[in-house]
Amino acid sequence: MMSDSNTIEQIGRQSNKVLFQYSLSQQRFEYLSKAFYDIWTLDKHEVEKEPLRLLDTVEEEDRPAVLRCWHKLLKGDQVEETISVKQGKRQRFVHYDVYPIQDKNGTVVALAGMAEDVTKQREFLDYLAEFGQRKNSVLEMVSHDLRGPLAVVKSVAGLLRKDWQDQRHEDINTYTDIIEKACVSCTDLINDLLNEEHLRSTETYVNKTRVDLNEQIRNVAEFYRKGKVVKQSIVLDLPDEPLVMPLDQIKFSQVLNNLISNSIKFTPPQGHISIRAYLEGEEVVVEHQDDGIGIPAHMQAGLFERHKNVGRRGLNGEESRGLGLSIVYDLVKLQGGRISVHSKEHEGTSFTIRLPLLE
Repeated sequence: MMSDSNTIEQIGRQSNKVLFQYSLSQQRFEYLSKAFYDIWTLDKHEVEKEPLRLLDTVEEEDRPAVLRCWHKLLKGDQVEETISVKQGKRQRFVHYDVYPIQDKNGTVVALAGMAEDVTKQREFLDYLAEFGQRKNSVLEMVSHDLRGPLAVVKSVAGLLRKDWQDQRHEDINTYTDIIEKACVSCTDLINDLLNEEHLRSTETYVNKTRVDLNEQIRNVAEFYRKGKVVKQSIVLDLPDEPLVMPLDQIKFSQVLNNLISNSIKFTPPQGHISIRAYLEGEEVVVEHQDDGIGIPAHMQAGLFERHKNVGRRGLNGEESRGLGLSIVYDLVKLQGGRISVHSKEHEGTSFTIRLPLLE
């Protein structure tokens, strides 16, 4: 009949898991399988001479967990834990199961168990978590950013119905043009968020092309004007020459839609919304201003942070979760730009976007 030690050694030679037995009285490994050296790049003699050097490879934040496990083992309890170990630039996640070995008096004299490299599994779980977060972000963005174009469609549908009842047909062509553009805008947004590159990666896909920023701003502003959703006046201050630059056209349209929608909610009907664009050095600057009710000082610190409690009702009771400006911040940053805000209550709000002219 084979001895227990021979059995363990045979298993250890064939398994990709680390099998071990550690003597507490001698403070050394009585058995350590070869799989150990696939995880730890330590010399065999070094491990035999100073086994406690293994603790030096444990990441600082995981050492309290190792200490807790040690105390539990000495009390006679089995432990199971996953920790991060690092040697140089090489990092591994290691999962271990350890069992106390007791003598006939119930004293713990040795520790035995197994450990395995679970780095790939851990990375996959992290990927799933990040992908799930990305999915939630996409759903939030779609539900939020479709509201602006759909509000215009709803408004135009009401105008169409009224003009039809009054037998006025001269504006029907204009209304259908607005509806078509709104449908294209919504479809482009959905396709952009669900494109193959986006689904394949946890990173947001940015598709930059050479775009005339002036034309882009005019198109979005005209969309709101013609839809008669905006009672406030929209004033554009754009240079005569085209401002051609690398830009993700769909994502920049989202930025403008969110800023205009935000101003509409918090600016009285007789108020003004202005958008100015100009070249400054190697940057294109876009300034979006309104003379609405402004943003209270206590809300400004977390204005661009998702899930912060910065939502508030619009002047006409519109619901707001404070999500739009976090989307704006993310979309500007994705294109290599930055955004800042200046606001005073009862005096209005100004957003300044700076985008690189060159990639």
